[in-house]
Amino acid sequence: MNKGYVLNGRYKIVDRLGEGGMADVYLAQDLILDREVAVKLLRLDFRDNPKAKKRFQHEALAATELDNPHIVGIYDVDEVEGMQYLVMEYVNGEDLKQYIKDHFPIPYAQVVDIMEQICSAVGEAHRHNIIHRDLKPQNILVDKNGYIKITDFGISRLESEDTMTQTKSIIGSIHYLSPERIKGQMATKQSDIYSLGIILYEVLTGKVPFTGDTAVSIAIKHSQEPMPSVRDFDPRIPQALENVVLKATTKDPKDRYQTVGDLAADLNTSLDKSRANEPKFEVPQVENDLNEQTRVMPFSALPENEMLNQSPAAKDGQATQPTAEKAPKRRRFRHRRRWLIAGIIGFLVLVFAVIFLVSANSRTTVPVITGTLRSDATEKLTSADLKVGKVTYRHSVKVDRNRVISSDPKENTRVKKNTRVALVVSSGIKKVRLDNYVGQDYSEVKRKLEAQGFKVRRRNAPSGTFRSGKILQQDFAAGDRVNPKTHTLTFVVSTGIQQVILKNLTGMTKAQVVSYANKERLNPTFDYVYSNREAKGKVVSQSPAAQTSIQQGGNVAVWLSRGPKAKSQDEIKSFNVKVTIHIFQNATDESSSESSLNGSVQAQTPSDQSDSETASSTTGSGENVVLIYLKDHDHDFSTVYKQMVITKDTTVMLPFKLTKNETGRYKVVRDGKTILRDNNITYDSH
Repeated sequence: MNKGYVLNGRYKIVDRLGEGGMADVYLAQDLILDREVAVKLLRLDFRDNPKAKKRFQHEALAATELDNPHIVGIYDVDEVEGMQYLVMEYVNGEDLKQYIKDHFPIPYAQVVDIMEQICSAVGEAHRHNIIHRDLKPQNILVDKNGYIKITDFGISRLESEDTMTQTKSIIGSIHYLSPERIKGQMATKQSDIYSLGIILYEVLTGKVPFTGDTAVSIAIKHSQEPMPSVRDFDPRIPQALENVVLKATTKDPKDRYQTVGDLAADLNTSLDKSRANEPKFEVPQVENDLNEQTRVMPFSALPENEMLNQSPAAKDGQATQPTAEKAPKRRRFRHRRRWLIAGIIGFLVLVFAVIFLVSANSRTTVPVITGTLRSDATEKLTSADLKVGKVTYRHSVKVDRNRVISSDPKENTRVKKNTRVALVVSSGIKKVRLDNYVGQDYSEVKRKLEAQGFKVRRRNAPSGTFRSGKILQQDFAAGDRVNPKTHTLTFVVSTGIQQVILKNLTGMTKAQVVSYANKERLNPTFDYVYSNREAKGKVVSQSPAAQTSIQQGGNVAVWLSRGPKAKSQDEIKSFNVKVTIHIFQNATDESSSESSLNGSVQAQTPSDQSDSETASSTTGSGENVVLIYLKDHDHDFSTVYKQMVITKDTTVMLPFKLTKNETGRYKVVRDGKTILRDNNITYDSH
């Protein structure tokens, strides 16, 4: 579907978000409600498939029954011009699979936060007796603020339905499938809990526990092999957190958590100091019954081929010679010639008919494979009596990785059987490898990165170690491969130590203040107050005051006007939240590096969770540059509220302004990693 197309007179297509096995997903603008939405459109080759249509409709029905902030909402479901579509809530972010790749290793406190949000959504579905049956990171979305949304209820079922028995085939993703479902038993709530345990394993280790060359080999491992230890991968993972994985993924469903709520409650306390010496969870040993051996259900049902047998029969008739009076020789000759010509014509017709039938049976049609996975395209070509030819990989911004871009011969072309079809397969978006730029000249680095397509932002900080213009810190790790079109790179740049005489900012707009601060290499922080004196959006006051001398890279507090306060406006409560930021010191050798890495646990949260920082990503000067993000009535979470350079453990007071219906949040970032966060600050909690 092309950009700009208006679906059903309401949803204007803006861009393609992704392609699935059955449907394509587009970003669209709701022209009536003026909001961004995601439109899921059943693919052309499935529109006449009753099973696909039923699953598509079922997804809408299942999701609309659920009311949870962590489940993607369904706004509309309809059909127009033979096209079935769903209109869903648009989540601006990425799926959990990609999030793990981009952010691994993930601090343990954040792992718990991610899983608790997922459990909230799955628990809501279970309360309605709906089993998801396809829980996997690819069906879990993470927005730009780390907020979780679960989607794709296309194969979910009520707990009473036994779809496995009806179809005799496995539905779901094999890497996250429970042993009982692999054996052909009915999916239960414990089946979803098993999938949650596998997801937790992957968030902690960055990989799935069982891999193999075929789906059958992976299924057998799920059924028979013990769950690998996450502590073997990372010994710093608390035993209590590993126990959650082990209990959620026992082979026997009766030994797992009985509800998702039980799993979430155990997960919530897994990082407490009181559970530091908890013994390892022992998986109950179940004796194998000879009559209960593992039987892996088939992954597809192939209809029997019908054999068409032809047995032509010909009966020989008796040749009778007419009895007639003798005719002249000429008449007999003409009579014989007519029969001879008729025989030749009949023979030629028969020959052409045979040639036509043989030719028709030796040709086939290239199936529609554009947008499908390479493995699926191979199966379709094989089913059409064709072979896979040369496979070429090419970068693409429109087609996802490992999906077919085009074929040669093209789709729907009639060709001879066993023809080799060349495929062009997407290798995904071309990504650029980033280096460590600390200590380099900012202007030169900025020029190189912008030439590669990146957007580059600068923040200033004073430094007695680095000369003015040198990079102190970067918000990404060296070695990362990222898409230049979607990533903005932020550098903290040294201003040296120079003094600036502040000008009077009163009456300026926020944009004017930012422009002035960039010119003078200052870091402004903004707050908002009601004012009858200054128009909305204009500076009311500042601190330090005008004509004060301040170091370059220093902070300037600026208060902007909200305008006059309306009588009917909700009351805004102001309060402070106390946050302690721990210093992270560089190591000088391998042993001290390990010590610093373990010591960074102290800087994670008040409950002492791992920071996963590395010595190589810091400035090397004993100075930590930290960025604080804050969201309340006046502040946006996407922009930096405050930047600080600390040389020791530092306590700061974060000011919040909230109404009764608002929820505040904050996070503290060092070297591109979140070391402190709180997503649930409310009016009534302070």
